[in-house]
Amino acid sequence: MHHPSDDTAGPPQAYVRSAPPSPSRFVLDADHRTTVAVVGAGFTGLSAALHLAEAGVSVTVLESRHIAWGASGRAFGQVVPYLKHDHAEVMRHYGAERGARMVDAIGAGPALVAGLVDRFRIACGLCRSGLIFGAHAPSGTRALEARAAYWQTRGAPMEMLDTAATRAATGSGAYATALLDHRGVHLNPFAYARGLANAAVAAGARIAEDAKVQSLTRIGDAWRLQVGPHTVTADAVILATNAYTDQLWPGLAASVIPVRGHAMVSGPLGDNLRGTILPGGQALTDTRRLFSGVRVLPDGRLHVSLDGPAFGPAAPPRVAKLNARLARLYPQLGRMVWEEAWSGFVAMTPDHFPRVHVLAPGLYAGLGYSGRGIAAATLIGSELAARIRGVADDALVFPVSPLRPLRWHRFAALPVGALLQMYRVQDAIDGFSRPG
Repeated sequence: MHHPSDDTAGPPQAYVRSAPPSPSRFVLDADHRTTVAVVGAGFTGLSAALHLAEAGVSVTVLESRHIAWGASGRAFGQVVPYLKHDHAEVMRHYGAERGARMVDAIGAGPALVAGLVDRFRIACGLCRSGLIFGAHAPSGTRALEARAAYWQTRGAPMEMLDTAATRAATGSGAYATALLDHRGVHLNPFAYARGLANAAVAAGARIAEDAKVQSLTRIGDAWRLQVGPHTVTADAVILATNAYTDQLWPGLAASVIPVRGHAMVSGPLGDNLRGTILPGGQALTDTRRLFSGVRVLPDGRLHVSLDGPAFGPAAPPRVAKLNARLARLYPQLGRMVWEEAWSGFVAMTPDHFPRVHVLAPGLYAGLGYSGRGIAAATLIGSELAARIRGVADDALVFPVSPLRPLRWHRFAALPVGALLQMYRVQDAIDGFSRPG
């Protein structure tokens, strides 16, 4: 079976070329002692390292490839103020009090990320003009209206757009209505991760790249991590590898389903054409079930998410399907010239809720963001740091849940593939009946 870490292509040049430089590297050339070892230099691990280092805790990050090599460096870049489920489902799942706290914390997720960007002056192309969610069918309008009604009673800055306002905001006549959520932001996720890494190192953290952890062993009251010929000994360990989790801890990799997501960027659009697409600078997604992201990058390239093979080695995405969608959204684009395509793995959980685990004394994990990782992983990373420092569970947002490996994990491609195909069919049917 193909494992996400078997991929060889790194994050896209569309992100890399405008990112800040990497921090000074920590070279693991001898046995090493630290208070906390963090495995994985994505959003979760870097946020944890930053918050630990700022609290004066000795922390070392061990990354098998390079900073943000996995999903953190390949994400679409929207910082969405929701989990995959709406507020009602979150509160049903976690209970009224904990659920409401989680809904509010995720609602403030874009502000959390933007606050870190501001505090550490991270050059990541942060765009604060909000996010637009287009209603692809009448059912989408009803869902967006319910979302707006809930959040407007809580004072959140969002508004339903009628047909004329939707056309003006998106530059497209494809949607009868849309929701503009002014809380949302979008950014270069690879650059954001690099910025977190620089901030963590400036606060005293060490980050070792090309430092794959081969084994993890409890030795007395400490943990011993084998990295090549050297060992790292730590009082506590955070496993922050998400979809790229391997067999370092039994059952952890089998608790999530790595699903491949795809994206592409065009060559730079001309100024006149660029001004007709999302003229307010927002990113656009819609209420269909699969892959509808569109935004314009700061350098004028059109950036889109799209359908493609969900499992196995990297393979070409469904470009013809994308081009047909864009022709309906923005017929003025004409024939597109795509400059770069990439993919990476998203860690899905069966219920689409993230997980926080205490796997053993002093051993923690956070993973399973199901496509909502930028804000949620930043928050969970900070909360893992807080747990290590002794903050009580009831003072935090995400509760600890037991590790439950999926018995059918080896065969996950079959049911998940069938579900994705059903979503494709449903989206196609909705597309024929869409308003506008």
